[in-house]
Amino acid sequence: MVKARHFILPVFLLCAMPAWAVAGFDAKQLGRLFTDAQQREKIDRLRSRHGEPPEKAAASQAVKLSGYVKRANGKSVVWVNNKSTLNGSRVGNVMVHPSSVGKDNRVTIIVDGKRQRLKPGQTWHKDTGTIRE
Repeated sequence: MVKARHFILPVFLLCAMPAWAVAGFDAKQLGRLFTDAQQREKIDRLRSRHGEPPEKAAASQAVKLSGYVKRANGKSVVWVNNKSTLNGSRVGNVMVHPSSVGKDNRVTIIVDGKRQRLKPGQTWHKDTGTIRE
């Protein structure tokens, strides 16, 4: 009888604790577990533009080649202005050619029709045409 009591009491307390925890709350206080359609749409919009408005990306005239990775399968990933080309060859208003990584370790970058080849760590100021290390 003593063993049964030692088993039943902890099981009862374990089952009753969740009920005690939420007894003082109603559904509005707890909130929703999942997002509704409007919240999901807003999250998708923010995610697709990486959290910054397109105007800010277009206003930036400096393009920094942060780095790149050459893969064995031939596909390369390039980081421009700290954003990767993993999902596509365009980063904001900058067109990147990841396949252009050559033996000279330069990557072809195109902004507004102007083309430049940069090494990792270099910053190209499109307006002045200067490249800085």
